[in-house]
Amino acid sequence: MNFTFNSYKKIFQIALEQDYSVITLKEFFSNEFDKNKKILINRIDVDFKIDRLNHIYEIFKDLNITASIYVRLHSPNYNLLTIGNIRIIQKLIDIGCEIGLHTELEDVGNYCNIDKQELLKKEIQLFETIFQTKIFGTASHGDMTPHNNLDFWENNEPKDFGLMYEAYDKRLWNHCRYVSDSEWVQWKAYENGIRLDDDRRTPLEHLQETPPIFHLLTHPESWYNEYIHE
Repeated sequence: MNFTFNSYKKIFQIALEQDYSVITLKEFFSNEFDKNKKILINRIDVDFKIDRLNHIYEIFKDLNITASIYVRLHSPNYNLLTIGNIRIIQKLIDIGCEIGLHTELEDVGNYCNIDKQELLKKEIQLFETIFQTKIFGTASHGDMTPHNNLDFWENNEPKDFGLMYEAYDKRLWNHCRYVSDSEWVQWKAYENGIRLDDDRRTPLEHLQETPPIFHLLTHPESWYNEYIHE
């Protein structure tokens, strides 16, 4: 399997053929899914190349599926608040996708000396104002900095910010098969929170084992039509 958008679409086609329900994290944490069916929790972290969400939108619209999509306010590579980027997020919301914050609270708070709790409150308010949608959860962004943005949640609770979850919540993390393309040209996997060493199997190979809770994380920048830097 390669990282073309055709291969990306095939992941979900095969999952649907195997009778998986493709759901969002919000649906998982609010128990809005059929407990008698296998579930694929569809998560997208937009680190770079937000424009590639346009291709993903067309795939999801065609297959009638949704995802939880987490976008950055502090990316050096894209401006979330341009008119074009607001519009693609609106289109994803229109087909049922959940939009959340890809947070960088430790980085921003420590480098810029900004109160992290107040920052998160204001970011949620901004998101909900711009996109006219409720923010149910966040996903911490990992970057090449000395800080781990997930550390914010060691002393804070999502409910204190009007949120339902953080994406690495142990209620999901410790009870799923997690597969991610976050190493760009190869896959990595965790089983119930434990790293599967040297497991570079593709999502299609994992689906052959039909894990009951399959948590798939993808990034738009990993996927392309013909060439990764197109």
